[in-house]
Amino acid sequence: MIDTAREGFVFTLDATLALLITSTILAVAMVSFAQIKPPATEELLILQKEHDLMKHWLIAGATEHEMTEQIEKLFGNIGVKLEVNGKVVLYRKASVARSAITSRLVILNTKAVARKIVLTVFN
Repeated sequence: MIDTAREGFVFTLDATLALLITSTILAVAMVSFAQIKPPATEELLILQKEHDLMKHWLIAGATEHEMTEQIEKLFGNIGVKLEVNGKVVLYRKASVARSAITSRLVILNTKAVARKIVLTVFN
């Protein structure tokens, strides 16, 4: 009899391809995650202000005029855009803007009518 048992193992073609594909996907994912930069403190502060404003508007049921006044007080001379139901209520162009941070709010009243508010701050 011929002894065919050898030490070690042999990869089949499909197992080799599966390992290559898996390792390629993992390598691409690791490179992608490495390139993601965390948001700056200034961006987080703006996002928090937007969130707080929208939370207040939701609770208080603010009108467009009140929203405009509160934005003027909170954001000062920063470029900002406020849209309510697709209509631009306030737009102040930024002199120099590297990025824009947008928050969206949808308010449903008792009759299930949606009021869409979009606040964009140009940073």
